[in-house]
Amino acid sequence: TPWKNGSVERVNRDIIQVLKALILEFKVSAADWPYLLPLVQSSINHSPVQSLANKAPIELFTGLPCPNTLDTVLLPGKKAARVASLPKERPDLDNKLRQLRASLKVMHKAVKEVRERQALRYRSRRHYEQPVNFSIGDYVLRSRVDEKLHANKLSVTWVGPYRVTGATEYYFTVEHLVTGKSTNVHPSRLKHYADSSLNVSAELIDHVASQGTLLAVEALVDHRYNTSMKMFEIKVKWQGLEEVEDSWEPLKSIVEDVPKLMKEYADEAKDGRLHRAMTATLQSKNRKSS
Repeated sequence: TPWKNGSVERVNRDIIQVLKALILEFKVSAADWPYLLPLVQSSINHSPVQSLANKAPIELFTGLPCPNTLDTVLLPGKKAARVASLPKERPDLDNKLRQLRASLKVMHKAVKEVRERQALRYRSRRHYEQPVNFSIGDYVLRSRVDEKLHANKLSVTWVGPYRVTGATEYYFTVEHLVTGKSTNVHPSRLKHYADSSLNVSAELIDHVASQGTLLAVEALVDHRYNTSMKMFEIKVKWQGLEEVEDSWEPLKSIVEDVPKLMKEYADEAKDGRLHRAMTATLQSKNRKSS
């Protein structure tokens, strides 16, 4: 709250001084101060600042000369609105405004310093020392970074659940419920899902299988030319899956994901058309990346 924040309290005192000066300059009732407050706020936002080469933000945004919002104020009246204007010479008011801007600068500097200290403490914290309470047999969710989803950004998704099968001082070993593949994961990338009494139902297995798990290619076992699609397809054996789950994938996808493995397969297959198609796809990929 403001009365517990010295910097904010200091700025508020300066705002009150500016309001008092405006009330005297405009010769209005002190009860009309709410009509003057937007002028003070606008004056702050229209003030030149050193970080913007002594230009006001509104001046840089619009490209127009910065107006002085303290020249005129519209006051309410019983019969008609009254317009009050300030004289050109107003040294006392200008001095109060300068004091207010200086206080704002001090306040923002203090906030920036606190944020920098907080960021430094966070960066220096040893994240692996955070307490964890996973036991062997528990079920956890894992934070997966899907690098394939974005070219220049990482997409993080909580997937699972996984079964905890091992623990060390610095990581846990978790098992995928569908593929059975084990992975070592840092505890900061895990969160508790259920204890070992969880009923692993068919619905839960279907849910895990539908999460779009990124599988690793174990081997390329066959190829064919798809006449309807007019492109080559490669039969892929996936790590951790049964032979019946081998799938036909477009040549372009295989070249992008495992180019070295694809080149080795094409060399062994001794199929001229496949080799030419693979070479053309590789060249196209290299042109796009360069």
